[in-house]
Order: sequence, then C-alpha cells, then structure tokens
Amino acid sequence: MKKWKLNFLFPLVTAIMSVVWIYKGVFEYGLWDAKSASPKDGLFPAVVAAVLLIVSILLIISSRKEEAVTFDRRALLLIGCLALIYFGTTYLGFLPCLFIFYVLWLKLYAKLSWKTTAISTAVMFAIVYGAFSMWLKIRFPVGLLFQALGMK
Repeated sequence: MKKWKLNFLFPLVTAIMSVVWIYKGVFEYGLWDAKSASPKDGLFPAVVAAVLLIVSILLIISSRKEEAVTFDRRALLLIGCLALIYFGTTYLGFLPCLFIFYVLWLKLYAKLSWKTTAISTAVMFAIVYGAFSMWLKIRFPVGLLFQALGMK
C-alpha cells in the first residue's frame, strides 16, 4: 500500500473544499443578478474557490516530484489552542480568550520573561482594541459571562 505524502494530501483537501464552495456559490447563492446588474452573494466565494482549485491542482501535480514533508506534532498544539479560543469565545468573549491565549503562549510556549510578556501583551491589546474596536468599530463577541454581568 502506497503511503500518501502530506504535501499531496493538503492540496487535495483544499481542492475538495474549493469544489464545494464553487458549487455553493453557483447553485445555492448565485453569481449574478440580471435585474439589478450586480453580483450576488456567491460570486466572491466562487471566484476565490476557483483560484484555490487551480492552485491546488498545480500543487497536486508538483507534489509528485517533491520529497515527503515532515509533520511537526507541535503544530497540533496551536490548532488545539485555536479551537479552545473558538469555543471559549462563547463563554468569555473574544478579547478575554485572546488575552489568555496570548499570555499563556508567550509564557509557556515561547518561555519569555514576565516583563516581556506584559509589555508585548499591553502593546498587542492596545493595537487590537484601538484599531478594531475604536477605529474600525468592529464589535467582538462578548460571551455569556460578560452578558450575565450586564456588559455589552
């Protein structure tokens, strides 16, 4: 039995995902509204998915000539952390989850000092809060905990 290489599997998965989004864009959301001469909701996802499909096919073809890529198991740690942020956002909100992740990542994974962690966290949150919440007026999910406390 032939073992599939990781540099073949990833483009294969992205090719499958792009076919799904092309289908959804064309048949579920529609591409163009002839009455108003404007694009429908499916145009942008279908165009992006078509580009992704072309690139995925090229990567599948070129992966046959490449050596197998090794997989670092530490990447699973990041994927797990991102999943925890996603699910934790429901209860704590996005910014508190991001804050906890950032501090723990810098302290436990990057093994930085408390001083460096505190300074970089303060700078990062000033940028995130200032740029997204204050300037761009993006509302981040608050979370059930802060909703129960009456904060919105």
